[in-house]
Amino acid sequence: MGGALSSSSSSGAAAARKAGNAASITAIDRAVLDLKNARDKLRRFQARLDAESAQLTTRAAQLLKDGKKDRALLTLKFRRFRQDKANQVDGQLLRLEDMVSAIRWEERQSEVVTALREGNEALKALHEDMGDVSALMDETRDQLEMEREVSALLSGETTDDSDLLAELDAMAAPALDLPAAPSSLPAALPVAPSSVPERRPERVAVPA
Repeated sequence: MGGALSSSSSSGAAAARKAGNAASITAIDRAVLDLKNARDKLRRFQARLDAESAQLTTRAAQLLKDGKKDRALLTLKFRRFRQDKANQVDGQLLRLEDMVSAIRWEERQSEVVTALREGNEALKALHEDMGDVSALMDETRDQLEMEREVSALLSGETTDDSDLLAELDAMAAPALDLPAAPSSLPAALPVAPSSVPERRPERVAVPA
């Protein structure tokens, strides 16, 4: 019974690995695999055509040697048909190779674009985190200035307090008794005369 359980668990692990491998295969991988399978089939077909062409050449030469020129000519026609097919296979193989190369190139380009996009998002996030650098520097500067002031006070450093002493002296000076300001102003001020009386010159007596 223990052996059966062990076998069952092993089968389950193998199935899980197979499922994981299948999930990791992308559509691009499957397309490339199909193209490579088609390429391999064409190569095998081309090899068979080349082998048949060589056999037909040998057969045509033997028929010509036996004096069967017509059949030798017909055999060479069969060979030309197979050679034409082999040339067509060359073109198909070239297109398949180009397709595989193009898919792989586009795949690499896509990976580069994805990496650039992710890098751009990372830079954007960093810039957002650094958006308040100016405010942070101002706050840090204020904190450092406050710390220096506290350190100066604790260390007993002398500072110029003349303005503060002058303010304290002004506070301690006795207030002067000044007359109180009138509570109200007169209703009307006297009117100035419109004309000034003419002043006559005084007569001075001249001695005889």
